[in-house]
Amino acid sequence: MTGLCDIHCHILPGVDDGAGTMEEALSVMREAARQQIKEIIVTPHFHPGRYKVYADQVYDSVVELRRQCRIQGIDVMLYPGQECYYYTELADALDRREILTLAGSRYVLTEFDPDCPYSYLRSGLRDLQSHGYFPILAHFERYSCLREQEHLLQIREQGILLQMNFDMLLQKDSLFRKNPWRQMVKDGLVDYLGSDCHGMEFRPLHVYDAYRWILEHVDEEIRDRILYDNINKIIKRAKDR
Repeated sequence: MTGLCDIHCHILPGVDDGAGTMEEALSVMREAARQQIKEIIVTPHFHPGRYKVYADQVYDSVVELRRQCRIQGIDVMLYPGQECYYYTELADALDRREILTLAGSRYVLTEFDPDCPYSYLRSGLRDLQSHGYFPILAHFERYSCLREQEHLLQIREQGILLQMNFDMLLQKDSLFRKNPWRQMVKDGLVDYLGSDCHGMEFRPLHVYDAYRWILEHVDEEIRDRILYDNINKIIKRAKDR
């Protein structure tokens, strides 16, 4: 197996609601290496009114965490990025590079309020597209408006990319219903998987267990597209620098 990449991870110490200290961040990095993760795009929140983490702070934190990983012998590559809560000035802030896309690409990990109206979610994603960005809807499984199949298919037809959390694949089938998220991955409706890890205690890494399920149950072409091909479109520019 080639190494995995996690495109959604809150492990920069002390910047948002993720890892609180450098020690915890390094513990997560060791665990990532143990779970065969070779690359991580760090995605601290930018959420007006809650977490105003700007690009310079992300860059500085990534440099320091990389340095500490080298000292500790942790072989996981880090790329800067953010999880961007949609607001009307988001595209302008991205244009000014005050807030970060994923690994210097045009891909934007974008979140909304889980209960936002479908019309607002769809128009916000269109706004980013109109500015030349490729929105990846973070943990799309949380949005109540997308539980209507018609809405989900509409935004896919619009060209919106969908990121699901790895943990959703570890929910067991119950006596009365199957795990719908597993079927969506098997059907190729998911573009990216991410841990959304926030530390060693809150939403820790379960990537390798989910990967083992994918390896056993998902068609090879779909599996490679989700785990490798789509991710390479994001990080190729960063690797080429």
